[in-house]
Amino acid sequence: MGDTPTRKAAHTPWLVRNMQQGPGSKDRSLYPLRSGRTQPALPGATLPTASMTARSQQYQLEPQDPSHRRPNYGRRVLLALIVLGLLVEALLIASYPLLAGATTREDAATQALLGLLPWLPHLYWTTALPFLAQIVAHVPFFALTNGGSHTGNGNANLLLCLLVLAFVITLIAGRIGGRVVRERLSPSNVRVLFSTIIILTAIFALTCFFAPAILSQDMFLYGIYGHLVTVYHVNPYVVSLAAFSHEPLQKGISKGAQSVIAPGPVWLDLCIPIVLLARDSIANVLLLFRGLGLVAHLVNTVLIWIILARLKPETRISATILYGWNPLVLLLSINGMHLDVVVVLFILLAVLFFQRKSPILGWVLLLLATLINMLILLLLPLFFCLLMKEARTLPSGRRVFWWLSITGVSVLVVILAYAPYWSGWGLAGLLTYAQHIFLQDNAINSLDAALFKLPITLPPALSWLVSSHHWTIFALVTVGSLLLLGCWLADTVELVVLFSSWVSLALLVLLPTYWPWYALLPLALSLCSANGRTIMLAMLLTIGALLSSYFWLWQPTWSGQALMTIGLPLLVWGWILFFSTTWEMTHANMPQPEQGAKPMHRGLSRPSWPSRPSRPGRRR
Repeated sequence: MGDTPTRKAAHTPWLVRNMQQGPGSKDRSLYPLRSGRTQPALPGATLPTASMTARSQQYQLEPQDPSHRRPNYGRRVLLALIVLGLLVEALLIASYPLLAGATTREDAATQALLGLLPWLPHLYWTTALPFLAQIVAHVPFFALTNGGSHTGNGNANLLLCLLVLAFVITLIAGRIGGRVVRERLSPSNVRVLFSTIIILTAIFALTCFFAPAILSQDMFLYGIYGHLVTVYHVNPYVVSLAAFSHEPLQKGISKGAQSVIAPGPVWLDLCIPIVLLARDSIANVLLLFRGLGLVAHLVNTVLIWIILARLKPETRISATILYGWNPLVLLLSINGMHLDVVVVLFILLAVLFFQRKSPILGWVLLLLATLINMLILLLLPLFFCLLMKEARTLPSGRRVFWWLSITGVSVLVVILAYAPYWSGWGLAGLLTYAQHIFLQDNAINSLDAALFKLPITLPPALSWLVSSHHWTIFALVTVGSLLLLGCWLADTVELVVLFSSWVSLALLVLLPTYWPWYALLPLALSLCSANGRTIMLAMLLTIGALLSSYFWLWQPTWSGQALMTIGLPLLVWGWILFFSTTWEMTHANMPQPEQGAKPMHRGLSRPSWPSRPSRPGRRR
């Protein structure tokens, strides 16, 4: 009988078979034989064709590009953020009738906005869906009012629940954004996520822009300051607001606000063009200031992303969400616009310029922030350390010119800011103004106010401490200690931002005067510091600021609210810090699993089935 094809192939020399395949083809199954310099097979020898064929099949079954099997994490996170953003938007719109009902119908801001935006009540779910209002009315805690009386706090209670729910959704979105950075996202996915976050932030900002007014007294004050300069041609630092009782904007402020200290000269300069554009319309004043807050909020959100892209890129998604989507930040920056959002804008721009090796521009922006709120003067020594570090890298001759340039620019900025208001005020008035800022003589909403109004007799030492002047000295000593430590250690932008966040948090907690919008700057700086424990404290104090806004809707207002808005967040943060530190210390010496090893399950679980013994010819 003739030879079978298999036997013929076995007797055929490998060189002849290779030539028969063509000049451009390769036999992957015989590659190990070639690499081992194997000689042609002798007649009668059998080549290991079976094992080589199996190896060839193995190579063909393996995918060339396994990346297509990986799930698209960027798309999943994008869909999750869109869904969560829609929930936040729904909650903000649902708060419209509650914001309107939290104030009286005689409120000047409410009347002005309804006169300019008569279609606004059509967006109320109490009007479009009356059955929901009837369902809510069965719960006494959420009993709604029509804004004409304050017999109940149902509007404020339900408003707090909606804002807290929006805050929780924002935390979930930030958590999702913080976890997605563990995956390898492509630059296109990162750009899409950034665009989505900013677009949703703009939608939330527009929603708060048209929302009914709440806590809008400061915008009336800003408008009056602008009118004092443009209409009455007087210096706001030397006159009393009570002398202008005929001013239309006086209807929007309380009697106690007439003794409020005017903000810095740069803010007065910003108020002038707004009141000139608004003319005599109260609604235009409110909307223009809201527009300024809207632009500042959007720019701040983008700046947090850009700053963290260099400091700590893995935290930029979560930090941007925690600031841009934060319902309290949206309400205080846009709906009830406060100058603190512009202060945050200048400071974040300063941090950005220090990052980009433009320290002189950053220093000028810090001076502008100081000329709006003089308390920012306490942050200047930290950034001055960066100027000194930059000067040490310059030659000696150029260093002198550099310091002269900074000194000249600083003096020029201060002179140009105070020159229009110097007449009748002078150096004595400036020193008195600084004394009122740094040595505050009244306590409002703060820990000092809560301790002072406790219904018990305090020990003599504590009674001496809770005096406003003594408490302010204690706060300044604490802040000064943080400044000394920061000036000693901070030699990078990251450390300067971290110590700046600590200083701003200390001022928020310890100053005798506390308002919810004071939390904007500590929150922004803490997020830019990318320090987890600092961010946790800032977020807890933000929740406290939300509670403070709620308490101010009560009638009457709770004088000891700082025990809840400041004391409780500090207590919770301290306990979390204690337990987390204890956990880290107790698990520091535990053996770590080897790289690539599966983590051990600590809980009770069903034991796995015993594996079958492997045979010699079985592949594993």
